[in-house]
Amino acid sequence: PVDQRPLHDIAPDLVARARQRLAPMQIGKRGQLQEWLVDWDDREPKHRHISHLYGLFPSAQITPVSTPALAEAAKVSLNDRGDSGTGFGMAWKAGCWARLLEGERASVCLSNLVARQTCLNLFSKCFSSPQVEGAFGATAAIAEMLLQSHAGEIHLLPALPQAWGDGQVNGLCARGGFEVDAVWAGGKPVTVTLRSRLGGPCQVRSSNRLRVMEGDRGIAAQRLSDSVVRFETKPGGEYVLTPEPAAN
Repeated sequence: PVDQRPLHDIAPDLVARARQRLAPMQIGKRGQLQEWLVDWDDREPKHRHISHLYGLFPSAQITPVSTPALAEAAKVSLNDRGDSGTGFGMAWKAGCWARLLEGERASVCLSNLVARQTCLNLFSKCFSSPQVEGAFGATAAIAEMLLQSHAGEIHLLPALPQAWGDGQVNGLCARGGFEVDAVWAGGKPVTVTLRSRLGGPCQVRSSNRLRVMEGDRGIAAQRLSDSVVRFETKPGGEYVLTPEPAAN
C-alpha cells in the first residue's frame, strides 16, 4: 500500500532505511581506508580528492579514540595521497590530519597551500582557477588545529604544531553553544575564557590540568582525569580556565 503520510513524516524512515543499506567503511589490503566497495588498486594514487575520508573530516564517524583501526587506515590513505594538491585538496588534508591529532602534518599541508595554491588576494586555486573552497577550508583546518568539539568534549589545542608553540585566539565556536578564547605558551593553555550561550554541562580536555573559575570563585568541577574536567554552566555564563598551581 502507498504511504499516505506527508513527506516530512516519511522522510526520517526513508533516510533510516537507506542508511542501513550503505556499505560499511572497510580497510583494504594495503591497510588503507577503502575508497570503493571493491578493494581496487588506485589508478591515480596522488589524486586530489579524498571523499572517502569524509567520515574523518568534516564528519566524525572516525576518531583516534573511538575507531582507532579506521583512524590508522585513514592515515595510510592520507600518506598515499601525499601533502600536495590543489587548494581545496590541501585544505581538506590539513583538516583530516588535525582530526588525527597530527599538527605537524596539518601544518605542512597548510604551508603547501599558501606557497603553491594561493593567490595574492588569499583566494586559493584549483590548478589555475581561483576558488574560495581552499581559503574557507584552510580557515576550518586552522580552527580544528586549535580547538575540536566533535567528540562530545571541547579539546583545547588538539593538533598544535611546534611552530605555533605560543599564541592567542579569540571567538572560536564549539558545539553545545560555547565560545572560546585561549592564550597558550609552550604548547599548553595559559588562560581559556569560555562563554556558554545555552548553559548545560561542559567537558574540556587539555594537555595540562586546569581549574575553573566563575568570576572570583572556583567552580565545583568533576575531575575525570588529569586531562579532562567537566562542569555545569549557566546560559550567558563566562568561565575562566587556568592551570592548577603546582603542588608543593
